[in-house]
Amino acid sequence: MRSSTDFRRVLHGNRRAGVNGVVVYALPSQISDGQEEEPAPSRVGLVVRAPNRAVVRNRIKRRIRAAFVACDPEPGYDVVIRADERAESMSFTELTGALNKALAVCGVPAGHRGASR
Repeated sequence: MRSSTDFRRVLHGNRRAGVNGVVVYALPSQISDGQEEEPAPSRVGLVVRAPNRAVVRNRIKRRIRAAFVACDPEPGYDVVIRADERAESMSFTELTGALNKALAVCGVPAGHRGASR
């Protein structure tokens, strides 16, 4: 997700869950043309509040993106993940576990974990 309109829509929705410095907001995607049979892939937007060093912020963003892919959420959702500097000190397993838990609370079902693609 890139547009401020998409971010605002998800952030003002009522699905929110936070775990250890990671807050997840999620809403079903809005499909504009209605001709697609399958839902669009889930989109993710990141908001990282970290110290004023771009290196740290970007490292946190890369780790969160990788953890989101590892969580493999069902298609058809827009997700905004807000994180602070505590996310940097979490192990990848802890980060993935926190995201899985928060996504489940927000009502985003798990995808095809473990299935070959």
